[in-house]
Amino acid sequence: MEPAQAATPACPEDLLLLAGNGALPRLVAEGARAAGVRRIGVLGFRGSTPRATLALGDWSQTLSFSSLQRFRDTIRDAGFHHAILAGQISPLSLFRASFDPEVLRILRETGIQNAHTIFTRLITEIESLGTRVLPSSLFLRRHIPAPGLLTRTPLSDSLQRDLDFGSRIAMAVCDLDIGQTVVVKDGVVLAVEGFEGTDSTILRGGRIARKGALVVKVAKHGHDMRFDIPVVGHRTLRVMHRARCAAIAVQAGRTLLLDQPSLLREADRLGIAVCAFDAGLPPAPVL
Repeated sequence: MEPAQAATPACPEDLLLLAGNGALPRLVAEGARAAGVRRIGVLGFRGSTPRATLALGDWSQTLSFSSLQRFRDTIRDAGFHHAILAGQISPLSLFRASFDPEVLRILRETGIQNAHTIFTRLITEIESLGTRVLPSSLFLRRHIPAPGLLTRTPLSDSLQRDLDFGSRIAMAVCDLDIGQTVVVKDGVVLAVEGFEGTDSTILRGGRIARKGALVVKVAKHGHDMRFDIPVVGHRTLRVMHRARCAAIAVQAGRTLLLDQPSLLREADRLGIAVCAFDAGLPPAPVL
């Protein structure tokens, strides 16, 4: 059963973006400004955060992943009371970092080192400094789809059957903390996301299918909406087109479609169907 969700907070006065790569930090910043957030900071990470993202904030700084104490000191000195994690962190940046002894000790203590355990520990560190970490969906209402077919490009009967099958498989895989994405065709699982990420999974499944596969992307039961919400963007569509995939299905209310109107226009141009299905789980919090 899905655990009770925390109440949606009121609009904060300030917001610190712990920002990685991609369009998500920009969309969060734009949504926060529109909602009335008065002061926005951007804390970036070397190897992951572009300069354009740093420029979104009234305050900005870049850190490496090496020193937890420097991370704590930076957040404490910046003086923000609320934070959001947004954007992709390059796995190579983590593997190439020279961690200090404290970080190495914490990683050993963490045991299973996946997105959930690592980001949960990171959030604990941030909130111990008096900075509340908010759901990354909070300012992104217009990028979260309602249930139904979202494109003019339809789902064929065979794709609808694959959706019924693929959504069950994707939820089982995601609940095991393996990955958020599967690629299916004609009732066969062609690819399951692992450490390589969504794009590589789509390409791998597309090579096997040759054409016409369905991509399914989900968030697990009890998913912590403060980090790692499933995201579909223009890059995802380009990769699907290259892999000759026919459609993508996501959870309604629990997935981000970045720049949703232009994304759906692009999907129609490429002949890719996009749909959102009701998983019967609580939606991501939004203002």
